[in-house]
Amino acid sequence: MTIRTVVFDVGETLVDETRIFARWADRFGIPHMAFFGTIGGVLASGGTLTDGFRLLVPGFDLASESDRWRAEDPEGEREHFGERDLYPDVRPAFAAMRDAGLSLVIAGNQPSEAGPALSAMDLGVDGIGISDDWGVQKPRPEFFDRVVELADRTRPGITPGEILYVGDRVDNDVLPAVRAGMRAVLLRRGIYGYRHSATRDAERADAVLDDLHRLAAWIAGRD
Repeated sequence: MTIRTVVFDVGETLVDETRIFARWADRFGIPHMAFFGTIGGVLASGGTLTDGFRLLVPGFDLASESDRWRAEDPEGEREHFGERDLYPDVRPAFAAMRDAGLSLVIAGNQPSEAGPALSAMDLGVDGIGISDDWGVQKPRPEFFDRVVELADRTRPGITPGEILYVGDRVDNDVLPAVRAGMRAVLLRRGIYGYRHSATRDAERADAVLDDLHRLAAWIAGRD
């Protein structure tokens, strides 16, 4: 079946989160190497990102800490992203895919502030879906129902099998997208991407690719 719409996750798919994690490390006075190494070790042993934070900062709670950070530095970047965090392959790869006639959509687990930040980047996408605005997060099936609804607004009558979901995680991206009847590509970058690409579940993806240039070429090669 022909791919008509490509849907992209945000963190470590379009946005390099290195500076965001570095700011978290700085906030708690933890050297960057120790911070990243500990987080990576926890993920490699089967833990979650939250587990890693709590190992480094006992009692860590994301919501309350984010509120404190916002109160202390309301105009700062904090845990948010901007134009300079965009991976350099995003704009040229998006242009190539649009030229190929594909509809492009962004949909990921993000706070409401991410929607305006992405819109301000003027990436030429046909729709943006944000979990906090939708009231449902990946990997819940309802999130992917919303993805199909969003894709259908730009390509009326589109079926899940004509949608390709691209993300850096098998648990949040590949597996639930496949269960929803979509195609899925695992992007091998970011803390999760490298780890998940080495797991057996990565075989459930239609492809495991290193960047968005390869994604554009892979889609074009299917026609």
